[in-house]
Amino acid sequence: MPSPPEEETHPKNDSGSDQTSERDTNPPPPPSPQSQPPPTQTQQQSYPPVMGFPGYPQAPYQNYPNPPYNHNQYAYAQAPPASYYGSSYPPQQNPVYQTPPPSGFFRGILTGLVFIAVFLCISTTITWLVLRPQIPVFSVTNFSVSNFNLTEPVFSAQFTANLTVENPNTKLTSYFNRIQGFIYNQNAVAEEDFLAMEYFQPVYVETKKSVLIGETLTAGGEGQRKVPSWVGEEMKKERDTGTVSFNLWMAVSVTFKTDGWSARERGLKVFCGKLKVAFEGGSGNGAVLLPKPLPCLVYV
Repeated sequence: MPSPPEEETHPKNDSGSDQTSERDTNPPPPPSPQSQPPPTQTQQQSYPPVMGFPGYPQAPYQNYPNPPYNHNQYAYAQAPPASYYGSSYPPQQNPVYQTPPPSGFFRGILTGLVFIAVFLCISTTITWLVLRPQIPVFSVTNFSVSNFNLTEPVFSAQFTANLTVENPNTKLTSYFNRIQGFIYNQNAVAEEDFLAMEYFQPVYVETKKSVLIGETLTAGGEGQRKVPSWVGEEMKKERDTGTVSFNLWMAVSVTFKTDGWSARERGLKVFCGKLKVAFEGGSGNGAVLLPKPLPCLVYV
């Protein structure tokens, strides 16, 4: 037999209940723009003005408190962009290269070289103080002129100079490997205005000894330079008085030597002045009257 119909366990909702259920399930529609109240003056002032740059996003409206005085802080969510035309990267600085310190090997070599240089300087100074080298002494013993001629277009004459060279050292011998002599008129002012030039023979002088050197210097010969005209005019004026004065300059290179030690070559300049030649009448021959040797000045 048929079973009786099942009774509904849920009660039926009335019309009021149906409307309430529809409101709960369906959200209310958003209000229209016309129904929203306009913002008040206080709300309008609380938003910062809209600012921005071309190509950059605009900062959103937010309420930010006023920053304290002199506070390095931006009033936006992000820092403002760099200059529109400038670069946003920091300027690149020149790299500083530091030289690595020298290794111990090179420091050792440098220290050794400095030690050797100091040792050589000290040893040379001590040796020099012990030996005490002295400057050689030069003296003119004879000076004469022959064939002195001022009438020809080219000046000509022959000068003969004899000197003594003395070595006053007690421990050092002297070797004169170069002696170059120049004859000047006493009125000459330039170095190139010499009358004649010639080299003396090299000479070796023992300690506390002296030697005699001599040479003939020719003016107006083949290959000799021409004497300036003004020098010839001055010598003519002197020749009319019967005497003409000359100067002898010598450039000397000397080396001092001893057993186990040899000093470096030194240059000397020797000046023998006031060589007043007296001529015999109208001839071209004359000599300096020297009762005793005439000492010369030596410049180191």
